Amino acid sequence: MYSNVIREARNEQEIYFLLNAYVEAVRFADQLNVVPEPLKRRPLDGRRLVKEQYQKLLELDRASGSTNDSACPVIKEALPIFGAALERLETLKEKQN
Repeated sequence: MYSNVIREARNEQEIYFLLNAYVEAVRFADQLNVVPEPLKRRPLDGRRLVKEQYQKLLELDRASGSTNDSACPVIKEALPIFGAALERLETLKEKQN
């Protein structure tokens, strides 16, 4: 759902708003404290920060892929959302140029 909405965003501010709302929802729902710290970072207000967070999530995904880590589902959910945000940010940047 988040990925689809992000792909439809009209500007960077909408993307950052949606990402921050997602991160806040994940943080709020983390009753068992299984959400990895890189996913909890905010505010996300720049392309560089989104890319850094996405890279950290990729690293966590690779590291946890061979384990039965309770954070795996959260990471798997977040990766396409952050990926969609990066793609949309790039598309918007290209349209500006």
